[in-house]
Amino acid sequence: MNDIGEKLKEARKEKGYTLDDLQQITKIQKRYLIAVEEGKLEVLPGNFYARAFIKQYADSVGLNGEELLEEHTDSLPQANQPSVTKQVTSTQTRSSGKNSGFLGTLQDSLPTILIVLLVLAIIFAIYLAITSGDRNDEGANFIQENGTEGMVEVDGNEDAMDSDEDSENTEGSATDENEDDASDGEVEEPEGQSIEETDSTTNTTTYTITGEHPENQTIVLSAEGGDTWVSVEIDGVMGNQALLTNGESLTTEFDNTAETVNLVIGNAAATTVTLNDEALPYGEAATEAVRQEMTVIFE
Repeated sequence: MNDIGEKLKEARKEKGYTLDDLQQITKIQKRYLIAVEEGKLEVLPGNFYARAFIKQYADSVGLNGEELLEEHTDSLPQANQPSVTKQVTSTQTRSSGKNSGFLGTLQDSLPTILIVLLVLAIIFAIYLAITSGDRNDEGANFIQENGTEGMVEVDGNEDAMDSDEDSENTEGSATDENEDDASDGEVEEPEGQSIEETDSTTNTTTYTITGEHPENQTIVLSAEGGDTWVSVEIDGVMGNQALLTNGESLTTEFDNTAETVNLVIGNAAATTVTLNDEALPYGEAATEAVRQEMTVIFE
């Protein structure tokens, strides 16, 4: 096994890569890269990881990963041997750590404060409605009690009354016409989220997401028909990564302030991707490659 590690290490040095550089390229943790170079495969989480990491390492430094695995197949653990797997469902947010002190306390108490303010606003609105109704009732009673006497004092000018009635009829007609005009107008509905494939190469696909983004968004990577290794990076911050066996999925949640999501998929043929329950297929030019990278840009 150490022969593989030496070949990979020499190829890396010929490329001029450091282990930190390779970690950024492959999205594999540095301690696993060191274990591969030193032949300490027992450090890796499982047999599938060993073969997947070796292939991805080789491809990244200019070697043929498939041929390298074939040459040393006898000395490598087989992917179908028992390995450590787990169902992963986790949440990734853009926060880099909890705030402390006064700001942290204020942030924790914000939902409670908003609920209290909402309750107070509802109570105040009910109070205004009740008091306004009482005033209207008092005014109506006053008019009813004194209406006849007031008409006698006006001296019953029929011409003035007819003029007032015509004015009211004119205002009523104008109001009806305005209501009809308003009903004829179209009501614009808010624009939803739009998904568009903007670029595709042999092993990369780029999507641009426009429109109104939901406050809570979800990316789901699912293994269907085989094992796969996946990782998720949000706005340059490494998030979730996991080995998925057939039927397992990796769920990552984030808010509508996210600008870019980068996905690395070790076995594209056995992996499906959805964003907010909408499928994100690989681009037409990227359907042949085993390892795929997908970039989702939110505008």
